[in-house]
Amino acid sequence: MVALALSACGGAAEAPPVATAGGSSAQPTGSPSAVIGVVAQYVEGRRQWVKCLRKEGFDLPDPDAKGSVDIDLGVLGVSKTDPKWKAALTKCMDFLLPVPEELEEKVPPATAEQVAHRREYAKCMRANGMPDWPDPGPDGEWPGWGTRELTPQEQTANIRALQICEPVLDGRPKTTPNPNATYPG
Repeated sequence: MVALALSACGGAAEAPPVATAGGSSAQPTGSPSAVIGVVAQYVEGRRQWVKCLRKEGFDLPDPDAKGSVDIDLGVLGVSKTDPKWKAALTKCMDFLLPVPEELEEKVPPATAEQVAHRREYAKCMRANGMPDWPDPGPDGEWPGWGTRELTPQEQTANIRALQICEPVLDGRPKTTPNPNATYPG
């Protein structure tokens, strides 16, 4: 009874260590301190990655509290295909850790209606200058799309198609493109 009363007054107690095969103990995965450790390790890796890229001549901003780095290659005056940028990314790759599951954005699954809209959107994109635009999978996601850099002609066609087809994602009719509009990226 006394132990129960003390634990109630002391706030959240850390999970007890778990014995490992090597005879030492470790925090169970999913415990609060394990989660904090994984996230802190990831954020520190991102800080080191930015530091490395700065040494290579790229003035990137510091990562935020979750390790996200706001990279705008246009502001840096760099393209994805710049040999110096590619060499710097390769050199600094050791600091890039996988994003911890705790920081992954949890996107709710698409509804049947959203999947239907995305299928119509894919048809619209193909009909308006993006012939390789894939159909979404059964989950509504586009597999592998956006993994290559578009040519200038494809970028122009993509902007036009995005303007025409964007309303279709919400179940609205296509619209007329605005030739003066631009899209980030």
